[in-house]
Amino acid sequence: MMKTIKYLCVAAAFGLMAVSCVDMDLEPKGILGENTLLKSDEGIKKYLALIYQDAPIEDFNYGQNGDQKGYAVNDNSGWHGGNRWQPQKSSPASCAQEAVGRATSYGDGWGYWPYDRIHDINNFLEKLPEYASNFTEQRVLEYEAEGRFLRALYYFGMVKRYGGVPIVDKVQDPTAPIEELRVKRNTEYECWKFIYDDLKFAMENGTTEKTPGRANRYAAAALMSRAMIYAGSTAKYGGYIVTSGEATATGLMGMAPSYSSEFYQYAYDACKFLKDAGFALHTGGDKEAAFVEVFTKDCAEEDIFVKQYTDRSEAIWDTSLFHCWDVMTLPLGTGLSSAVGCAIQPTWELMSLYEHPAIIDEDGNPVRFDNMNDFWDTDEMEARARATFFFSGMTEPLSGVVLDQQAGVYKSYPGTAADGTAETVRSVSDYTDAYRIRANEPSTVQKEVEGGYTDVKINGPFGMADGKGDEGYGYTGAFIRKYVSTSDVAGRQDLMYCKTSFKVFRYGEILCNWAEAAYELGEMSGNSSLMQEAIDHVNELRDRAGATPYVYNPSPADVGSEIYGFKIDENLQFIRDERARELAFENHRIFDIRRWRVADQMFLDSKFSHTLSCYYVLNEGKYIFLNEVDGQGRKVSFNKRNYYEQIPGGEIGKNPNLVRNDGY
Repeated sequence: MMKTIKYLCVAAAFGLMAVSCVDMDLEPKGILGENTLLKSDEGIKKYLALIYQDAPIEDFNYGQNGDQKGYAVNDNSGWHGGNRWQPQKSSPASCAQEAVGRATSYGDGWGYWPYDRIHDINNFLEKLPEYASNFTEQRVLEYEAEGRFLRALYYFGMVKRYGGVPIVDKVQDPTAPIEELRVKRNTEYECWKFIYDDLKFAMENGTTEKTPGRANRYAAAALMSRAMIYAGSTAKYGGYIVTSGEATATGLMGMAPSYSSEFYQYAYDACKFLKDAGFALHTGGDKEAAFVEVFTKDCAEEDIFVKQYTDRSEAIWDTSLFHCWDVMTLPLGTGLSSAVGCAIQPTWELMSLYEHPAIIDEDGNPVRFDNMNDFWDTDEMEARARATFFFSGMTEPLSGVVLDQQAGVYKSYPGTAADGTAETVRSVSDYTDAYRIRANEPSTVQKEVEGGYTDVKINGPFGMADGKGDEGYGYTGAFIRKYVSTSDVAGRQDLMYCKTSFKVFRYGEILCNWAEAAYELGEMSGNSSLMQEAIDHVNELRDRAGATPYVYNPSPADVGSEIYGFKIDENLQFIRDERARELAFENHRIFDIRRWRVADQMFLDSKFSHTLSCYYVLNEGKYIFLNEVDGQGRKVSFNKRNYYEQIPGGEIGKNPNLVRNDGY
């Protein structure tokens, strides 16, 4: 019996696509064979449904380990298994210090080895010509382009983790001798070129139709820009991380630096392709509102490829695709989160990258504010920061709740900022013991405080409370605002009801890619015009962000050699920092610091994450902000070997021709 499936966002078990938003009448996959499916557009959507659902997209449900193999895959255990809520919670994201949450393992390959889906794509590409008579010649090319985009996406998911993997571009005969089926790994360079070839075809032949959740030539160009930036960085900087072994010696891990310009040029050209196609930043008179809208509304001019969801109230099956972003980022409270709450929270390491008022003066003392709102309710704070974070004292728009995260009080504060920010959990020291008062529960009022103070508010209703652990309430001094719904008042409070779309590719990222590619090409060739062009792209982002334009320095200082052992000039560092600001909480950061080969030095000897803790100083009647160690005190580290993940052990056990990555 045929069923009407709204939104191709339902379970893989029923073969329905997890990323589109098109009404269709389809039977569950498996009832119909390819001889029926490949005869019509509706059937082809059905065939590609599972491939789209399992696609390696680092969205709200992305986790770094476990049965999800790095991505949300369907199973019958519901949201914990099929739809994870850990996008920035585990160690890699903490490693990038965008956010803190629970730490999980890193370096286990996440078990990601999606050759079952690659088989399905290859089968589609091989069988499609047999049904070409059902379509126009152009339509067949568009279907082939869609298939090759998907194959490139899957290979990108593997190559950025493992380096070279087996290139399988044809359906294997299961009856062939076992040695023929045990395919060897190709070199990393060959794999990146394979991805390039598929995407080049998709860019040239893909449809120009913009169907939500379905790939077209613009999605192919966006993936081209992202993947080739990764390849260019890997080639240029990979040699600085000394590794040895069979995988490195045979080119399975790493590429010659001479290849970097080739890949940067591919990325540059793809970005220009999208500009010429008419994509642009979503802007508006209110820059804060415009940036919020990018992540909470359809923005046709900026959106390139979007993954859509439905909540459980609209789902036919409990395993429909949903997420829990709002309920996991907002604190517990009426109109906010009804369960868990604050599972991930932003760190000062990220917040400090944005333009903001100084919190420490030239003498190293905390700046005094008349009101906690004075930190963010000022032109000194860039609009993009207010759109990315809920700072203490801001009002959450849907609930109308003031998100007060006052951390505590100081009876007096006679010292420097350093006195109150020792490198211990919550920065506890003799100084804080003498002057600081904190509380175990939110909304604590202390009847008497030494010095004659009565009925003193110690902290806010949403933190910072020492007795609340790592969920429910704030312990970093801010909450994540990006992607938090601005319309779903009822549903967004509960588990499994969030349905804000995830912007897989948007023009803001393209400008980041373009700036980086242009600068790297200009630096390598000595072309100052390209380097200036890079800064122009950065300033497009900064204008939309409400931030001060960056001025290109023709004689930039080298800020990298002393730290990393290779040159990174101050202009390029600014471009990289701009990327962190623009793409925060979009799951780029861990991959960026890996491809730049800077993570091991960023977190040398392990690093704490820090807060933006707001305190009221009783004897002054003023507020100060301190960058304490966060209340969970988890340290971030990164091992050099983790620039490449290990090939899953089970796959090596099945195929002894798979060379293990060096260091594992």
